Amino acid sequence: MLLFFKKYLLLFFLIIILLNIIPTNYYLLAPGEALNLSEYIIVENGERDAQGKILLTSITMLRTNLWQFIYGIFDPSIDLVKESEQLLAEISYEDYLNISSQIMEESQLIAKIVALRKAGYNPELAGQGVLVNQILENSPANKKLLPGDIIVKINDKPVFTIEEFSTYIQRLSLNQNIKITFIRGNSLFSTIIPLIELPDQSEHMEKKRGIGIYASTKDLECKFPIDIKIDLEEIKGSSAGLMIALEILNQLTENDLSNGLIIAGTGNLGIDGKISKVEGIKQKIISAKRKKADVFIVPKDNYGEANRYSQGMKVIPVEDFDEVIVKLIRL
Repeated sequence: MLLFFKKYLLLFFLIIILLNIIPTNYYLLAPGEALNLSEYIIVENGERDAQGKILLTSITMLRTNLWQFIYGIFDPSIDLVKESEQLLAEISYEDYLNISSQIMEESQLIAKIVALRKAGYNPELAGQGVLVNQILENSPANKKLLPGDIIVKINDKPVFTIEEFSTYIQRLSLNQNIKITFIRGNSLFSTIIPLIELPDQSEHMEKKRGIGIYASTKDLECKFPIDIKIDLEEIKGSSAGLMIALEILNQLTENDLSNGLIIAGTGNLGIDGKISKVEGIKQKIISAKRKKADVFIVPKDNYGEANRYSQGMKVIPVEDFDEVIVKLIRL
């Protein structure tokens, strides 16, 4: 009997080990942390005495083993995404993280600029164009652009940062042909590239337009009138910009923008203050609810999806930074 028990126990542990080492071709998207930004942002001459909290919400993404895949099937807060259905199918996970880190750095800089301008300061942001880092295999930009090219104009409109490039493109129509002017070596070239719908990371995520490239700002430079320290190295991507700007402004103003409430949210923030749609709304709403947030600020284009998962939490749709401030004051 004891020998029989040992055999089954050994088999059980063998199955557990196999479940944890057998990889799958799926990625798991789960609720990430909801961070109280006053603990991660320090503004020179600012005050961190707000009665409420401003929370940055995030998602966790990782390649699944068989055990995680099975767990994800039964957890309603998790989305499982097949590798071939999203952008990571064409670049390595490490490259994706590096690019996302660069985008996060730029979103922090833009958040500083937007918040400081609203507080009456005059910061400066400058770049030398959009540096093409990688081109997706099925991109219409293939053989027209190369890694190392620097995009300086779209439809003859100068672009200096990746944020300006992305914001401009999202306002155009799908399949519209756009003129891209770029520098290769020491020469200036132009080409026509149609806008495409980029692969989704989940059926629940908003669709984005693009030309199928990964890019960053070439020689990004910033000059700020006061020192702002942001310690968010583990957070990637651009969707943190809105809440970072809100926390910076809250530390620079006498009135508490949170009104003593727990304010969570997400949103890509443009240098012009415009707020554009983001990914992973379901997971971010869940992370906010776990921190007992009173309010969730969301880009207007994500409002419908946010409402589906809010379950009683107040959702505030916004289109620009000024609107955020007005709606918070009215709470």
